[in-house]
Amino acid sequence: MSDYALNRVLYERAREHKMAEAIGPDEVAEYDLTPEEWAALANGDLEALFRLGANPYLIRRVFRRRYAL
Repeated sequence: MSDYALNRVLYERAREHKMAEAIGPDEVAEYDLTPEEWAALANGDLEALFRLGANPYLIRRVFRRRYAL
């Protein structure tokens, strides 16, 4: 399993200054996310995102309003 797609989603959203609340299933349909990756992203499960290989810096940029990191 590659974490590239997950990190790419987070990178694109951070670059566009979009927060996690603005990420919908239609916006990430082009990425090859596993169901576990999509669930972690949709639920804002920081531990699961980190465990799945998401870059901590990108997690912080995208979820900064939802969580006090």
